[in-house]
Amino acid sequence: MVNNKSCGYVVSRESAGELERNTAMGVEVEIKLKIDDRDKVAEALRQLGFEDGALVVETDTYYTAAHHDFAAGDEALRIRSVENLNTGEKSAAITYKGAKLDKVSMSRLELETEIGDAFVGRSILEHIGFTPVPPVEKRRQYMRSGEVTACVDAVKGLGDYLELEIITDSEESRPQALKKIENILQKIGYSMDDTTRISYLTMLLNKNKQAEMSDI
Repeated sequence: MVNNKSCGYVVSRESAGELERNTAMGVEVEIKLKIDDRDKVAEALRQLGFEDGALVVETDTYYTAAHHDFAAGDEALRIRSVENLNTGEKSAAITYKGAKLDKVSMSRLELETEIGDAFVGRSILEHIGFTPVPPVEKRRQYMRSGEVTACVDAVKGLGDYLELEIITDSEESRPQALKKIENILQKIGYSMDDTTRISYLTMLLNKNKQAEMSDI
């Protein structure tokens, strides 16, 4: 069975003590790049041994707050709604993303836990002072080979992207994981020079800002 819980999913911790002991387990080593042909990239990954997982629609709502500057700290707080197009199953999760850990990838601490209802989760945050920004919507094909998760994305308003990710068990493992991802990129005809460290949210906000300026 292919594990679909990555490219933005890290297992939850049951207690603060366990979280403190295992924060290194949440280091997400990730790269992202624009692609021209989703089907061609997916087939290239299959040729490398990747297996298809779930096909989903994900809606990500990110939050700002007057009492905490997420942008200044290169952090993010998100509630994700997921609909599995294979099974019809719906789920949701709340996620905290820490600052990026290097200058070449999207690697960062990520803490996530499932919640029972996305609407209730969003309502709780908004009632205690968090403000939502316009959501990021995407159709995502999960794929996996060993410890590597691939997410082939069609992002509303942005186009097609590929994410490759490994969740490491320690900070010391990050360079090795990044090298493994770089090797996969090269085998499907790309390189680290093709990647971006800009989030989908920032891309959309910049695009909307440019559209507003052109209307003036």
